[in-house]
Amino acid sequence: MATVRVTVQKVHQNIGDVYVGTIGARDLYDLAEADRIRLESLKVPKYAGFQRALVPDKVDAIRDYIRTPRSTFPGAIILSLDSAFIEDWDGAQNGTSVSTLNITRVQGAFKIIDGQHRVGALNACPEDFQVVVSIFIDLEVARCAEIFGKINSTQKAVNPSIAFQLFGYSEDRSPKRTAHDIAETLNTTEGSPFYKRLKMLGTKDAWSAGTLSQSTLCKELMTLYTKNPEQDENLILCQEKLDHYPGYPLRAWFMDGQDRKILETVWKFFFHVAATWPEQWSDPTGRSVLTKTTGYIALMRVLRHWLLSPRFEQIVQDRDVREAFAQIKESYTAGDRIFVRDNYPAGNQGVIKLRDALIHDLHLDGG
Repeated sequence: MATVRVTVQKVHQNIGDVYVGTIGARDLYDLAEADRIRLESLKVPKYAGFQRALVPDKVDAIRDYIRTPRSTFPGAIILSLDSAFIEDWDGAQNGTSVSTLNITRVQGAFKIIDGQHRVGALNACPEDFQVVVSIFIDLEVARCAEIFGKINSTQKAVNPSIAFQLFGYSEDRSPKRTAHDIAETLNTTEGSPFYKRLKMLGTKDAWSAGTLSQSTLCKELMTLYTKNPEQDENLILCQEKLDHYPGYPLRAWFMDGQDRKILETVWKFFFHVAATWPEQWSDPTGRSVLTKTTGYIALMRVLRHWLLSPRFEQIVQDRDVREAFAQIKESYTAGDRIFVRDNYPAGNQGVIKLRDALIHDLHLDGG
């Protein structure tokens, strides 16, 4: 039967020996499988396995990433190798730390401890693509489950605002890079309605005392020009043409690289909001929601609705927008319409209430 050779370095840790090496990505795809949690007995409920269910969309996203020119998986995929599939092990008995495993090419020789979604996408790799692996030999299911649980329960997700900030280092265009650049310009340019108002790293710092995070601004901003940021990024990296689709009013500008027009549109819209309700925009008491998540998201959705309406040229040409806000100004300066949390609670409920009220009063709903 065909075999796969893997040269490994023995590393000793408290749990025992682990063998670190590299293997062809397609070879690992052929050899590995996941021991997923499943109900084995209904008479007396009994569960086996330790891996969570595979998420096909996640695998597809990884495949798309693999096809980009600079794809990489520098982190190790963690495996347990069933010794019954070791045909021979060159150097294992001579006292050296480097040896070569000769493994029977059969599905299930490896049980995946961590990295099942990456493994599930490895069939998209070119023939010469290799991945780093950490291999345990005949590790008990209990220990596999322990390692899997520890890795996946203690990892802390990267603050989403920091994730957007890192796109500032990228040399390539992408929807997220565009969103970050716009956020940075709005936050650092005097005269901008968001000058010193954004938490670029998700927390307040010496520069900004604002209440709106970069991630919130960027995620909502991208709804003006992309429905799939990751797909667009991959297409750009592969130098493939972006798709044009309806419902994203500034898509054409993004496709043409006219990011400055996107910036100017957002800047001018919120400049008019700030000029119409200056006391609430710069509210020192912190009660106003205008510059907080609820207000920002609601206003962005008003902007998107406006751009998709027959009156889109008012926004694009910055014509009559200030006048439109002026006509409804007094309705939102007192009582149950003023921009405070009591009227527009945090969360989706408050966003929808404020969005719908503004769309109605601005006659953007056809009424």
